[in-house]
Parts: sequence; C-alpha cells; structure tokens
Amino acid sequence: MEKSIKSELIGMFIFNETFHTYEQNEGKVHWGLDIGKELVHVHEMMKRAEKLYICLEEFDKKAKVAIAEELIEYKNDCWPEYDENDEHLDWDAVDAGEYDMTKETFEQSITLMDIVIRENDIYCEYNDGDVFGGHRIHASFDNEYNLLDAEI
Repeated sequence: MEKSIKSELIGMFIFNETFHTYEQNEGKVHWGLDIGKELVHVHEMMKRAEKLYICLEEFDKKAKVAIAEELIEYKNDCWPEYDENDEHLDWDAVDAGEYDMTKETFEQSITLMDIVIRENDIYCEYNDGDVFGGHRIHASFDNEYNLLDAEI
C-alpha cells in the first residue's frame, strides 16, 4: 500500500490506515479516496477525483440546488426561522409561509467542506451555515453527479 499519492491538480494524498482512505486536507475542500478493503484501484479513484476537481465550481452550484430542493421542506417544517414561544408571533404569517427560508437563501447558506470518492458514489459534506443549527449536511451523488440522497 502506497503511503501517499500525488495529484498534479489536487495535491498530495496521505494514506489513513484507520479509515482505509487517502486524504488531502489542504485548501477549502478536503478530499478523500475511500479504498475500503482495497477492492478498488486507487489510481482509478484519483482519475474520478481529478475529473470532479476540474468542474468543481459547476458541480458545487448544481449540488447546492439539488440539496436545497431535497431539504427545503424539511428545513421550513422542522427548523423554523421564528420562535414558536413568542406570544406576539403572527401565526397567520407563519401559515402563509412568510417566515419560510427560500431555496436561494438555503443554497447560499451552505458550504462544501469534504468530498470522498467512494467505489459506487461520491460523498459530500456541507457546513449548514446554521440552517440546521450547526449540523452538517451529508449528501451522496452518483458518478454523473446526480444527487442520490441528502440528510443532516
């Protein structure tokens, strides 16, 4: 097992024996290659990571839109932007959706932090920008960058 591998685009990946991943933790976004039980070839995973790196800005924009579409209803129903105990709260305004967060605000609030290339998908972790009280958003995408799942 190589202790490190280098990507000319992304940087140096160091092997983490505990998690069986190669990790690159420099920069705004941390990268990982999850080799699991070594059933996947690390250099093929690196090619997938570099392909994503080249279009990362476009991927991130589309991912945020997809995550917002997936989670906005949950956000507005379960993590309201108002104090339910406020005796002066206008419940008609609440029912009318006046306190609801928009998809656009949701998209602008979240920040990509981690990407892990896995055998069958791509895992991304987002800072929630306090949309969900500081919880992380976990999202997985297929190899064509379509959202498979998003949750906190």
